[in-house]
Amino acid sequence: MIGQYIINGLLQGGIYACLGIPFSIVFGITKVINLAHGTQVILGAYITYAVSQALGIDPFLTLPVSMLSLFVLGYLVQNYVINLVAKGGLVITSLLTFGLNLILINIILLIWKADFRGTNPWYMGMSFEVIGLTIPLVRLGIFVFAGLLTVVMELFFRKTKTGNSILATTLNPKAAQRMGVDIARAFAITFAISSALGGAIGTLFILAKPVSPFTGGNFLVILFSVAILGGLGSIPGAFLAGIILGMVESFSVMLLGIQYQKILLNIFAILILIFLPNGLLGKRFYG
Repeated sequence: MIGQYIINGLLQGGIYACLGIPFSIVFGITKVINLAHGTQVILGAYITYAVSQALGIDPFLTLPVSMLSLFVLGYLVQNYVINLVAKGGLVITSLLTFGLNLILINIILLIWKADFRGTNPWYMGMSFEVIGLTIPLVRLGIFVFAGLLTVVMELFFRKTKTGNSILATTLNPKAAQRMGVDIARAFAITFAISSALGGAIGTLFILAKPVSPFTGGNFLVILFSVAILGGLGSIPGAFLAGIILGMVESFSVMLLGIQYQKILLNIFAILILIFLPNGLLGKRFYG
């Protein structure tokens, strides 16, 4: 039934949007390609696993813990490491975040080994039917979170003093600095927020499926596709790109089979970039 493929595409797109929005924020605003973002998401998932197991509580209730832990980690990494080498350019910062990715993977391996870890809340396998269409509860929750994340982050950057100062550093760093904006601090807050959102997504992700220390590496293609397809730094664009990629993946399964879904997904992203080099909702000052 075509309706079920539409539902599957929307829900898968919600996961892609959740993964891509924080990555796009950092990429578009700080000009840093955070190659460790996928592993930060998985670290958030492992924190949820550890806290829920230790305290015997519902994994969803660990959301504030994973967010706060990754916020602190992100702030420290950007403020005391990345900011020190930021003038070295994109290659240096990319190598740095790649090294951070390896460090995080090895920390996870040291603590939790290479085994898959998962949670099993009572609602994990629940779903409900609407006009004959099956909707998994956890994936629907992730989709709703993606929508809320888009609205909240857009309002934060447009309506708050901190958000405006961060955008000002993107538009014109020198002018922002003359107006009293601490650029290093603004970038540190941006990276910290992105990391905290990654922690939250990790909590939601492990509610749906188990993770391993290497799961984050599977996210890289999606992260770049969502960020660039949506337009660097555009939060609504990242959400829209995630949904589109989810739909493309779902319909490629329907039309050609599961073995072609990733190939078609990448071909579609390349075609969009050829004809829309600024992305769907890209803005000139984000590029």
